Amino acid sequence: MTATLFSASVRSALNRWFVLLLLVTLTLTLAGGYVTYDSHVDGAETVTEQQTVGTWTVESEFEHGATVSRDTEVFSAGERLSNRSLYFTTASPELDGTYTVSHDNTEGNAAVTSTNLSLVIRAVEERNGNQVVHWQTRDSLDTLDAVEIADGEAATTTVSVDIPTILNRTEAIQNDLGAAPGQTEVLLVADTTVESSVNGETFTDTRTDRIEIVPGQSVYRVSTTTAGETPYDATEQVTRTIEPTRLELYGGPVLCVFGLFCMAFLGTARWRGWLAVTDRERVRNEFERARNDFDEWISTARIPDADDRAPVPTDSLVDLVDIAIDSDRRVLEDGDQYAVLVDSEIYTYTAPPTVDPLASPSTRDTEPTVEDREGATASLSSLLFTDSTDNADVTHPDENEPSDSNDG
Repeated sequence: MTATLFSASVRSALNRWFVLLLLVTLTLTLAGGYVTYDSHVDGAETVTEQQTVGTWTVESEFEHGATVSRDTEVFSAGERLSNRSLYFTTASPELDGTYTVSHDNTEGNAAVTSTNLSLVIRAVEERNGNQVVHWQTRDSLDTLDAVEIADGEAATTTVSVDIPTILNRTEAIQNDLGAAPGQTEVLLVADTTVESSVNGETFTDTRTDRIEIVPGQSVYRVSTTTAGETPYDATEQVTRTIEPTRLELYGGPVLCVFGLFCMAFLGTARWRGWLAVTDRERVRNEFERARNDFDEWISTARIPDADDRAPVPTDSLVDLVDIAIDSDRRVLEDGDQYAVLVDSEIYTYTAPPTVDPLASPSTRDTEPTVEDREGATASLSSLLFTDSTDNADVTHPDENEPSDSNDG
């Protein structure tokens, strides 16, 4: 039956991978059954999840600037310089730092903030990847205590530091200590605490922001480090129902039925012998694969008579192609006959006959064997090849009975 549907190569592959295919179809069946049970029997699923019901966001920033104190060729007295990486000590000796804290609450609730601004002068040094502080002083510059900030609003405070004064103070400390280890750092530090609530849940944000100053007699460099924006989410548990999808409702049964059908088909085909491949079919299939693989070495042409060349039959088309490759010749194809002409020899091969797919396995097994064809080819004296059609119709008598082959 399946011989009319599948070629010998397909049946051979089904036989070779039968166990694996059976396991795959079993897996499909089980998967389809599970999805079907889960969607039709268990039905809708109730899950509990954490859902965000509100968000509170806190943000802080440091801005800095200096006012030019005297006229120069490039700056005018009173000119404002802002957020530069470098300022000139004699032209703009006083640095202003403006600190801002803002927040945003999805429920519109206000926030309460407390900020302490201080000036830190210290000597630091890097050792083995760690920062060592040799000495440090801290002076409080300004304090914001429990300041209420409306939603979307900000609290701002500004402080000033005099760079020449800092340089004189640093020099006095070093003279007092009798040493100047490490590098001098000047920090304008803001320690801040902000508190607010969202959906009845209270959040507290604690942060430290700073302006870093590297002072010098001629110039001083400035950079900022801030915590930036920090969000806080208020969540609550919510319960929702997940309905089965259309794919689960209909795909599961279809997958299960398909798997069962494939298992039944494979089992029936194997049991009834529908996947059987005869030796004749296997030989023909191997030949056809070789013919396709070595097509570039084969040319269709009339094969000349042997004449004085000695016929040398080969066992397979692969052997004949190997001879052609080694001798740099072409394989000539004339119907079912193949040949390679090399000097005084002509190497030959006769393709196995095709097998009628509608014939029963027993009928297909009665076709001539490869040995029969090779014997017929080797016994040629005046003819190079036998006709493939006649060869396929020859009936080989039993070895114990007299042979009538010479009558033909």
